[in-house]
Amino acid sequence: METPFRYEQRALPEAVVLDLHGDISKEAEYRLLTSRDWSSGPGDGKTALILNFSRVSYINSIGIAVLIRLVRALEQAGCRTLACGLSIHYQKIFRMVGLTEYVLLFPNEFAAIAWLKENAG
Repeated sequence: METPFRYEQRALPEAVVLDLHGDISKEAEYRLLTSRDWSSGPGDGKTALILNFSRVSYINSIGIAVLIRLVRALEQAGCRTLACGLSIHYQKIFRMVGLTEYVLLFPNEFAAIAWLKENAG
C-alpha cells in the first residue's frame, strides 16, 4: 500500500531542507515540481538544498524521474543539492541512474551541513 507523499520545508543558515515523507512516486511529481520554480533556486536566498530521505519508505521510477528534474533545475540555477538519510539500496540506485553526478550523498543532515560549512563560498 502506498504511503502518501508530503514534505516539510525548513530554512537553515546554510541551506533549505526538505524533509520528505512517504513514497516518492507520481503524487510527489505534482507536490514537488509545482510547489515552486526550482530553476530560481531553493528559496530563502539560499544556494543549497538538502533533501532529507530519512522518512521516505519507497521511491519508484517516476519518483527517480521527479528527483532528476528537481536536481537539474537547481543545477541550472547554480545551486547545490545534497541528500541525506538514504538507505544503502537507494544510494546504489542513485549511483546507477547517475543522480550522484548532481547530488552529494551524506549519512545524515549533520554531515551534509558540516560539508556545506567547510565548502562555503
